[in-house]
Amino acid sequence: MLSKTVVCIYTEGATDKVFYDRLLEFMKTKSQTGQFAVDQIIKQNIAGIGNFKNKLLNKFNKEVCRCGKYKGYKKVVVLCYDEDVFDLVSQTPPIDRKRLHKDLIDLGADKVVHIVAKKSIEDIFLLDIDSVLKYLGLPSSAKNNLSGSGYQKLRALYKKADNVYLKGANVEKFVYELDMNKICSAQCDIFSRLCSVILDKKGCNS
Repeated sequence: MLSKTVVCIYTEGATDKVFYDRLLEFMKTKSQTGQFAVDQIIKQNIAGIGNFKNKLLNKFNKEVCRCGKYKGYKKVVVLCYDEDVFDLVSQTPPIDRKRLHKDLIDLGADKVVHIVAKKSIEDIFLLDIDSVLKYLGLPSSAKNNLSGSGYQKLRALYKKADNVYLKGANVEKFVYELDMNKICSAQCDIFSRLCSVILDKKGCNS
């Protein structure tokens, strides 16, 4: 019987990693003990969806499966990526999700959980658009007539504030201004999967 658990959280980019780092901190505050219900959490930014599968499999195999430190541990893999990379009409999606899931199990993962941001991570940020506007020093009216993807909307808001939004560049302060309770409540169907892994409960409010 496996007595300890290691959770490996892999993100597709730097912006996603900052967000999920913040999300983990928020979820930890919802624990009655102030601790996670697992023994070890490994967080890795795979840096790009194009080579996501191969880099991820190599890292998981070398740093977890073949690492003596985690021998005898239950191994849970959490994959965090954006849905928009699969909204491709004329191209083959960059990841075969079912194949990646199987490959991870074959390597030694006991469980694989997919956390898929609806559309993009920027769409998740905009669930708390009031905090975004406050951070940028913009009035409430600035959110009117926004169009396009979440990324395009966020870039437009930054431009109104005479600033530039770049994925992965100096997003820590911005992300930490977001109301995680509001975001988690709006996307409980997605983030409850992470709660069930690290907190052993169905949702942050359960």
